Amino acid sequence: MTKHSTALAPSAPAPGWPDLTDADLLRTLVETERRRRRLDAAMRAAVSEAERRGLAVDTGYRDTVDLLIDLLRISAHEARRRIEYAVPHPRPRAKKVWRVLAAAS
Repeated sequence: MTKHSTALAPSAPAPGWPDLTDADLLRTLVETERRRRRLDAAMRAAVSEAERRGLAVDTGYRDTVDLLIDLLRISAHEARRRIEYAVPHPRPRAKKVWRVLAAAS
C-alpha cells in the first residue's frame, strides 16, 4: 500500500517549463511581471472609482469593503488593503521641507 501526501511533496514544474531556454524563461518572467503590474493598476483604478461613486451603498452593501469581500471573494483585510492602496491620500510634507520653505520666504 502506497501513501501519497501532497502536503510535503515538492511542487512539480508545470508542463513545458523545463523545456524553456534560460532566455525564454527570463523573457517570461519580465512579461509576466509587466502584465501583473497592468492588472494591478486596473484593479486600483476600478476600486478607486467604485469608492468615488459610492457604488457599494448604491448596490446594497454597507461599504466598499463588504462589496469587495462578496464580489471578489477576498478577506476583509485584503479588501481594506486594496481600498487603502487605491484611494489617493495626500502625503504630509516633512518638517524639514516646511523649515526650508519658511526660510526661503
